[in-house]
Amino acid sequence: MSMRLLVLGLLMEGNKHPYEIRQTIKARNWNETFKLRDGSLYYAVDQLREDGLVEAAEIVPVPGENRPDKTIFRITDAGREAFIKLVHQQFEQSSYPQHPVFMALPFVRHCEPESIIAHIEKQIASCEERLARLRMIYELKSPYIPAGSSMFVRGCIQFSETELNWLNDALAEARSGKLFEGPKWSAEQIEAFRKEMGF
Repeated sequence: MSMRLLVLGLLMEGNKHPYEIRQTIKARNWNETFKLRDGSLYYAVDQLREDGLVEAAEIVPVPGENRPDKTIFRITDAGREAFIKLVHQQFEQSSYPQHPVFMALPFVRHCEPESIIAHIEKQIASCEERLARLRMIYELKSPYIPAGSSMFVRGCIQFSETELNWLNDALAEARSGKLFEGPKWSAEQIEAFRKEMGF
């Protein structure tokens, strides 16, 4: 997820303070699909400002001692050009499957099966909760959100449905003990196969 694209895209809709950008992301439920850190959001705004892609549209004094003024930002002409490039770059990226559990799976045979089963069950519960929220969001908002946003939510739902199926498969293999089996070939057999296949 490109924070620069996110900030510029929301500023294409109108001038905003970084806090307002954050609230817009939450209101649109985009935080369901990526983690939003305030530090990275404010850092992105600062970098965009340094690069001349956004500028102060208005400075609003905030009452109270030692409280900084509130800066409302707008996108510049250079920012609009950069935004279009970022959209195209995002579409040009290739996808590859990624899930937090992927990196741990090759090593589960060294762990206690019951603890791994508990982790998978927790992942399933989390995925089911996310799916329920996404389906509710889609049902409530699809009649009036832009078509691209609708496709975004539908994609999140379909990816989550696939994730849930995969997690249920992993749970079945864990419960049967298959997930914890060791290598089927020796290191020598694997090396011989690699040489035979030429890689």
